[in-house]
Amino acid sequence: MYFESGVKIRPYGKSSVRDVKSVDGACEVLVDWPHAKRGPNYQSAREVVQAALDGKATPDQARKAFAVLAADAGILVGRSPA
Repeated sequence: MYFESGVKIRPYGKSSVRDVKSVDGACEVLVDWPHAKRGPNYQSAREVVQAALDGKATPDQARKAFAVLAADAGILVGRSPA
């Protein structure tokens, strides 16, 4: 399930930019998310991404939740998450 447009992030501790283009890609990033940085926003994004994988949410809803988390965490590159 691909996003209409990717979410560009600079993962923690990395200098390169990653373009997350799908629900599966967002899930991979969330699995690798630093445990010390997991809070309510992480949990919310994780739930929406999982719901999309289960067919209970749209890829667009997962993209928005993931982008909001990335913006809040300070790793979003480029435009706002909306």
